[in-house]
Amino acid sequence: MFLQILVILSIVSCSRPKTEKKVVVGTNYNVEALIIGFEIAENGFWNFPFDDFQPMKTKARRKFEKYRGHKTIKLIDTLVSKGFWLDAMVEVMLKCSPLPNASLVDDMDQSTLLRLSDDLEESQMIVEKFIHAMNQFYIDVGLDAYFIGNAPYYDTINEEVRKNIPSASFIATMEEYYGKQNEAYTLVPSPALYHTMGFGKNIKGDTGFKVYNVFGPLIVTKDSLEFGNGFDDLNKINELTVHEFGHSFINPVLDREVYKEHIDSYAHLFERIRKPMKEQGYGSWRSCLAEHVVRLGEIRISYAMGDSVRAERLREEYVHERKFIYIPLMEKGIKAFEDNRDIYKTIDDYIPKLLTCLETTEKQ
Repeated sequence: MFLQILVILSIVSCSRPKTEKKVVVGTNYNVEALIIGFEIAENGFWNFPFDDFQPMKTKARRKFEKYRGHKTIKLIDTLVSKGFWLDAMVEVMLKCSPLPNASLVDDMDQSTLLRLSDDLEESQMIVEKFIHAMNQFYIDVGLDAYFIGNAPYYDTINEEVRKNIPSASFIATMEEYYGKQNEAYTLVPSPALYHTMGFGKNIKGDTGFKVYNVFGPLIVTKDSLEFGNGFDDLNKINELTVHEFGHSFINPVLDREVYKEHIDSYAHLFERIRKPMKEQGYGSWRSCLAEHVVRLGEIRISYAMGDSVRAERLREEYVHERKFIYIPLMEKGIKAFEDNRDIYKTIDDYIPKLLTCLETTEKQ
């Protein structure tokens, strides 16, 4: 095991990033306004079970439920019925200038627009209509005053997250391991979001992606702020950060059209683990595969950081408890990437070869 750690450490020490990046933590009020709207929408969270009683979620719902008939909430309901769910709306809000004068400042992903219509021009018009509606909602319900009045609470949760994030060295290790750099990394805690719910989004920057992770409280609290805010958990923030930022390196590669046929050729493997995957929210082979590769990266990067205890704990949890059963095969397959970085400069170069290790499952 010591030799394994030494080899991986030597791989990631060959070069150092030009700029050390720190994780930025902060409330995004565009996103928070959206989540409040989603809380009261019929097709949003209104019919979700009240099983966690997060205090700010309950507070927002009680304060703003009288606006359930607002045209913006009706529009949210309509968009959800089209398949344009909260994750897509979060992308819109992250790519806008601040409400209540929001407009798009970054291009929408084509895959997101196609969830509205096959006509991209029509989809773009719907997105613009949604942004305009959010501007009006922000003004009509008095969100500016609400956010100002609750500023101390938002400051508190941001500080809780900030004090628990991993050291900047983990980003350097991730970037060197995957052979790619992102421009910036931002954590966006949202107290109005459901417990453990989260969304990772990438926005193309000048020197790589600007990576965002929007997430709700990490632990269940009682229905009063005196019982805690739900974000003060070192282990959960550490693992959420490493996991979600890992998606920023892996998903853009797996989403390439050139790999679609190759990935889909292994889709039958999903049947063996369909039930446990769906129970965790991964309802397709493509999402399941992405989770396998990202979790594999968590294990190998833990070794790269000299933390074999964490690596082995993650392997045990992911493979045996959560049934990501193809990780051991992939872990054998990833060794060629680690041993031949002169050939495979980035994980992008190695993904097709990594996928071929799944062929051996046919012989098991």
